[in-house]
Amino acid sequence: MAFAKNGVWAGLVSIGFVSAVFDSCGTTTDGSHFRTGSAGTTGATSSTGGAAGATMGPTSSTTGPTSSTTTIMPPPTGAGGTGAGGSSVNPDAACATTVENTQQIPTDVYVLEDRSGSMDCAAAEDACTVQPKPPNHPSRWDAFTTAVNGFVMAPGSAGIGVGIGFFPGIDCTPAGFPPAVPIAPLPGNAMAIASAIAATGPGGGTPTLPALTGALEYAKTYTMNTPGRAAAVVMVTDGVPNGCNSSIPATAMVAQQYFQGMPQIKTYVVGLGDTAALDQIALAGSGGMTHYFRATGDVAGQLTAALKVITGMISCNYTVPTMTAVDPNLVNVQVTVGMGAPTSVGRVNDVSACGALGGWYYDNNTKPTQISICPTSCDPLKMTAGSAVQILYGCPSVPPAIRL
Repeated sequence: MAFAKNGVWAGLVSIGFVSAVFDSCGTTTDGSHFRTGSAGTTGATSSTGGAAGATMGPTSSTTGPTSSTTTIMPPPTGAGGTGAGGSSVNPDAACATTVENTQQIPTDVYVLEDRSGSMDCAAAEDACTVQPKPPNHPSRWDAFTTAVNGFVMAPGSAGIGVGIGFFPGIDCTPAGFPPAVPIAPLPGNAMAIASAIAATGPGGGTPTLPALTGALEYAKTYTMNTPGRAAAVVMVTDGVPNGCNSSIPATAMVAQQYFQGMPQIKTYVVGLGDTAALDQIALAGSGGMTHYFRATGDVAGQLTAALKVITGMISCNYTVPTMTAVDPNLVNVQVTVGMGAPTSVGRVNDVSACGALGGWYYDNNTKPTQISICPTSCDPLKMTAGSAVQILYGCPSVPPAIRL
């Protein structure tokens, strides 16, 4: 599918793998034709039908609701195509002078697990807040163990980076909550995570503030030290913050600080028990997403489903191609929700300026390496299969209030 504005044509590409289109704002220099194809290599052929070029980027993608690649194809020969001694542009052609990879940045997961005494309460009992003696099986801890072990061992989780930490920890400082297992790809990290869960158990209070601060700082350090990857924190808890001077407002403030920081680190909250109050933390740390469920019914199944949803979400972060010709002020982003029409999202200064109109922003406005789409613009893509993103280079960036 293609669309046009002022004579500029660009092919639609799928979320998960995005080809950056460097357009000439109406000036055509070749006859490259964009088609969305099945999973495979992304290469190029000459406008005269020559051999395929080098492989570009990964051969397939499974991130988000779609999975496809974009292949650069030559325009057809003959009528409307390439003739001897010249070329002509197919009506669906992209006026592209240069095409490079714009790879979606995968988001790995750091699970911050509450091991307070109330995790021994029955999994399907919301009202329990005091550790029972003996534990009421199947307990919340049983549900957590079953869900996480099943998730990290599942073949479909292969390639996701997962780590885990627990709270309460050593002391009341963020440094007192080190990772029990650092983030590393599955399935290689699965046994280490399962062993860490087996080696601990419920006991103690709920010092959420320093625990979450330590987890977010670890995820930030991981993101900064792992090029091409990002990390989010998934906090699984059954109680309101109540230890080490913890409170919901203070914990929500920390979650918001890291959400609005650079690099952006999101916090997702999975609540077990009567945890509606945790929405304040979830909203502050994710840009608008409430926590996942209360502990009723099949808690292990619900928790497994929540982990799949979180790790399968579209990461609305994309690399900026490493080209000297890229002008940060000549970039535009368009999104297509499901089978809808392409819609432009305007550029804003940073995540704090996203607002209700949405938009997109750079990690560094002077020397950008990453493009991020604001939550308001990204959330519909997460929830709708077949959604797509395209990033075009070559025309002046538009603000959020303008639609191409």
